[in-house]
Amino acid sequence: MTHQHDIEIEIYNDMIQMLNDVNKINIKLKAINIKLKAIQITLNAVQTCLQKEMKKKNVIIHHLEATSSWLSTLISKDWFSRSIKLSDSSLFENSKQNVNNWLFWMQNKLKMNKNHFSIEEMKIAYVKSRVSETMIKHIAFRMKDMITNSFLEAEEILLILNKMYDDFNQYHTIQWQFLKLYQNKIFFHEFWMKFQKLSAKLEYNNETLLNDLQHKISSDLQRVMINERTMNLNEFVDICMWINVRLTELNARSALKTSTTQVACSIASILMMITTAISASISAWKKLRISNVDFARKKLFKKELCFKCKKSEHRACNCLESAQMHEIAANSKNDLFSSK
Repeated sequence: MTHQHDIEIEIYNDMIQMLNDVNKINIKLKAINIKLKAIQITLNAVQTCLQKEMKKKNVIIHHLEATSSWLSTLISKDWFSRSIKLSDSSLFENSKQNVNNWLFWMQNKLKMNKNHFSIEEMKIAYVKSRVSETMIKHIAFRMKDMITNSFLEAEEILLILNKMYDDFNQYHTIQWQFLKLYQNKIFFHEFWMKFQKLSAKLEYNNETLLNDLQHKISSDLQRVMINERTMNLNEFVDICMWINVRLTELNARSALKTSTTQVACSIASILMMITTAISASISAWKKLRISNVDFARKKLFKKELCFKCKKSEHRACNCLESAQMHEIAANSKNDLFSSK
């Protein structure tokens, strides 16, 4: 019984040692986690610094471009270096005219007399002056300054006119593209640019465009805008842009919460696996320990040796060394109590 008690004490001490090792491993894991958080904070700080530097770089580039444009404007104002002014092209009045000849003349005029048009707005104004009111109504919507996709270059106007009047089926093609246009999952400002690009070539009034826009926006926007009062096209677009930004932010936050929950679940499952592995290893170690003890006792029994002192001519119940050990333990316990 005493030997078995000693074995149990040894097993208990080994288990305590293993638990201490597990605690040390947990402490190390926590330290590693703290270091990872510190690295993440450092990376965020570096990213912020890089963003600030990129903003400064963009500001410098903008100033350099403005300076370059100003210098080129000054150089173009040299009256003595101006080219000979070519005659103006004929007025583009109807779709029966050959649009390719008219475009060739206009492009040649803008290219050869480019020093007569110091800025792009002058080129746009010149192109507009060579198109009749009947033909320019198809692109007049993009001539306004307040819209998002207004013309920035004269070449854009020429390209649009070429697409519209060089193909006889262009109008029907645009109608078909406009019917198939829906926002779906793209951002509203991208969808609005496509909507404007196609609607500028069609002769729809604002009420028709507003009605089409209400049915072409995404289902999320339709649910939010269903209770809004009747408004004009510009107000409806502004509200849709504002709501789309808010919906994007909410979707990003929900995605972040979902990813955080998944990470927490994965960490909990990993800790559960570690705990299961440790408990399995402890139980396996206990079985191995008990099997080793039983094997040693069987070996001593075959050799007719004592389980306690491992000597012959007596058994463990008659072992003198075991009796002496019990007597020493009892005396030391009595001395301890008497000293108290």
